[in-house]
Amino acid sequence: MGAETTSPAAYTAEVSTPGDREVVVKRRFNAPVSLVWRCYTEPELVKRWLTGYEGWTMPVCEIDLRVGGSYRYRWRNSEDGSEFGFVGTYSRVDTESRIDHTEMMEGAEDMPPSENVIAFEPLGDMTELVITMTYISAEVRQMVLDTGMTDGMGSSFDKLDELLALERH
Repeated sequence: MGAETTSPAAYTAEVSTPGDREVVVKRRFNAPVSLVWRCYTEPELVKRWLTGYEGWTMPVCEIDLRVGGSYRYRWRNSEDGSEFGFVGTYSRVDTESRIDHTEMMEGAEDMPPSENVIAFEPLGDMTELVITMTYISAEVRQMVLDTGMTDGMGSSFDKLDELLALERH
């Protein structure tokens, strides 16, 4: 492949498992950090792209972005009406740079939350997003990976590309 292109289709999520409890997802976006940050932290923008696979919507997106604040995401399948959601608490918020938070599935309060770090790295007019998720055990990490979570993230990131293109103009 020749020189790097700026076409959104050129970017895909890179998934790695550097330790026995971690999952790292990296993805580049053709937009400045300030715009990627807005799309990641403003509920009305988040609802437009963080929907996973086709046929899912996000009717609930609550974000209280501050240390000690919390969030709640809830998705709905438009065909069968099934729903699921996640909640978490923010432990670090560095504007346009980093968000640390817990994450757990609603209704699974007996399972320890994952510890997540989202880093926003500027690359000129582009952004590299690095998400590190750390689970309580290797078994829990594998259970999460077996759900197809990273494929759903890739689908959502493709939608984020589309939203970023719209918001840039």
